[in-house]
Amino acid sequence: MEIIHDFSLTFDTQSYIDLHGESFARLMARPGRQVQLQQAIATINDVAAPVACYESFPIEKFLHDRIKLENGTMIGGGPVVTVLGGAEVLFVAVCTVGTAVDHKIKELQAQKKHFQTMLLDELAAAAVDQVRLQLYQQIKEKQEVNGWRFSTLLSPGESTWSIHDQKTIFNLIDASAIGVTLTASGLMQPLKSLSMIMGAGSCEMGVEGLTNCDFCTIKDRCLYSRTQSGPPTIQPA
Repeated sequence: MEIIHDFSLTFDTQSYIDLHGESFARLMARPGRQVQLQQAIATINDVAAPVACYESFPIEKFLHDRIKLENGTMIGGGPVVTVLGGAEVLFVAVCTVGTAVDHKIKELQAQKKHFQTMLLDELAAAAVDQVRLQLYQQIKEKQEVNGWRFSTLLSPGESTWSIHDQKTIFNLIDASAIGVTLTASGLMQPLKSLSMIMGAGSCEMGVEGLTNCDFCTIKDRCLYSRTQSGPPTIQPA
């Protein structure tokens, strides 16, 4: 299993405001609101500790909507086989921005600083998504020397792929090595953590070049959707 710490988090204040529409822009025009946003950005940059781990597993075969790995593990459902069909290897990964983020959000909640809590919670969610996307690109770049092709990434619970497969992912890789654990109900701790899979191999994948957002069940109403018709996510400045 490989562990990676090499991630950068960057946020653009105006892009964040524009993302939320005109009513939010009017709110942010009030005295002090942009200062609070800038403070929230400074806080997430200060307390976030991005880290990820991943491992690859040879695929034995595809069975209907599930993948059987050579070690006997079954994983999948929803769009997994549609997206990863043709892959020879399954990459499984978990990433997080660390426990300090959760603690800071709880601290703001306890202080009843509701607006600051909302800002930090959204920025933290965007931060871990940045880590996920950077990890995806790093894995691709490292493996492209083999002439491999890569599927679109998927995360359980975002599409019709069940969140229950979190347990399968955590059985495959020891995410505790980066401080991430799974509760009995399938909730990751720290909360601002994500898991993902992607397929790779010498042949064409089932779906290449899209994003996990294209398979998400809330893509039509999500502010952060990266689908072609959706609004842009928070982009690096």
